[in-house]
Amino acid sequence: MPSLLRLFISHITRQNPAAQPPKTSSRLRIACDVGVIEAAPYYWPIPVQAMSTIPRFHCAAGIGIVPIRPYIASAKAIPRMLGRYTVVFYIVIPLAAITTLYAVLFRLDRPPRSQDLFLSPLLSSSEPLSGSEFPSLRHLCNETDWTEGLWLQCHNNVGPSKTAMRGGLSNLGNRMQTCVRLAISAGAGVIIPTFATRSDSDLLKYETEECPEGLFNTEHYQQALSVACPQLNIRACKDTKGLDTTIDAEFRKYLEPSHSNGTFRALIDDTIAKSGVITRPEISAKRPVRILYGDPFLAWNYTAAAETDVKNGLFRTLRYNKKLSELGGQVFAALKQTISGPVVAIHLRGETDWPGGFGRLDIQIDLYTQALLELRNSTRGVDDTATIKDVYVSCGNPSAILTFREKLEPLGYVVHSKTSLLSNHASILEKLEALRFDQRAITEYESLVSADYFMGILTSSLSAIVAYARTVDEEGDYFDKYIHPGTTRGEFVERVFPGPPSVRGNEHTKLMVLTGADIMDCFP
Repeated sequence: MPSLLRLFISHITRQNPAAQPPKTSSRLRIACDVGVIEAAPYYWPIPVQAMSTIPRFHCAAGIGIVPIRPYIASAKAIPRMLGRYTVVFYIVIPLAAITTLYAVLFRLDRPPRSQDLFLSPLLSSSEPLSGSEFPSLRHLCNETDWTEGLWLQCHNNVGPSKTAMRGGLSNLGNRMQTCVRLAISAGAGVIIPTFATRSDSDLLKYETEECPEGLFNTEHYQQALSVACPQLNIRACKDTKGLDTTIDAEFRKYLEPSHSNGTFRALIDDTIAKSGVITRPEISAKRPVRILYGDPFLAWNYTAAAETDVKNGLFRTLRYNKKLSELGGQVFAALKQTISGPVVAIHLRGETDWPGGFGRLDIQIDLYTQALLELRNSTRGVDDTATIKDVYVSCGNPSAILTFREKLEPLGYVVHSKTSLLSNHASILEKLEALRFDQRAITEYESLVSADYFMGILTSSLSAIVAYARTVDEEGDYFDKYIHPGTTRGEFVERVFPGPPSVRGNEHTKLMVLTGADIMDCFP
């Protein structure tokens, strides 16, 4: 399209030289849904001030139809200006537009265009990684005193091997990421852990264990870590070959104090010294040692360590499983094709494993409804019509979504879920329904992160991660600016909020808050 636009502009200036002001030039900027098309400098028979009156047009996969006619100085000049390019503008461009619309609207089996958001874990640019993308993490690794042959394997004493990790999607990611940060602190290599898999019928049962590539893109993870921290040796899942000497570190119970700065390295030094098996100076590639450490969940405090940028760097290294992310992209594509205006994505927690003390379902629904009405009132159009009517709800419990829908629809909202969006795309829906519980959560991540507006609940680690991902590139820390003011810390991860549960945040990203767990000092 840009080349055709330049051709048209060039033809105008050749066929209608009288319309060329001698010293007035500008650049035609046409805003569209995928960016801004700029034509080369040109002379135009419309005052530059009037360019702001050109209406916004819609781009489908980069092709737009420009409403030219109202802006040509004289209707009599149209034949001269179009000339032999009439066929191009009346036949070629409409055909191209129709073809593109067909591809976008009816080819959901193809992965959608990636928005290349700096999100983790989400599909992003496939360009080669560079250490310059992780400056703070690389600096940390350069300053670390490494011990060749020392390996750290984190677990929380579950699974057939008793060396697997368990938890929901975000908690598993935290355990794996925290283990990497702990390994760097200890100057050790890291062994990628196994995950104990949850039963779909009972989310508190962990029956088997497997490597994490079912949830995460571990190939990219290892590549990114190798670029960001070249000194960090990495072993793939279950690879303990040649590590015949194993030392168990003292098990850290759930919610015991986290580490920062040099505390974990001191723990490892003390563990090795007390083992009586070997000393740290004796450890080498020929005499390797494996340290088993549990539980790494929330075991590193980035706030206490003043490592906001290190946290950001680690966050960018990990992405979700590529195929699951592509399915999530198809869900979001279906959402954007179903609606015509902005959408609010809401992460609703109403599953059987959700503790009532973390925010009951009825309280969530009431507060989200109030926040939606406030948002609608603050974003009304010039004629006082509501501009926001579409709500996408992510929840693992269909009956909870139904309850929310029954609350919202009488208020003029249209409630969507991935099931309703894909009702006419049986093959995609079949793939989604065949996934395990935590895999399904990945397929909703892109919709939550990429939606125009988002509402979640702070006590849910997934909601907190989505809020972090949506705001990670904004100036200042989102949580410090919008969530934490006026609060105090309770025991370890508890944050005390004054008053009853409420909704906080900026215009586009909000979280329901109540006194309870706030884990963002220790995430990702």
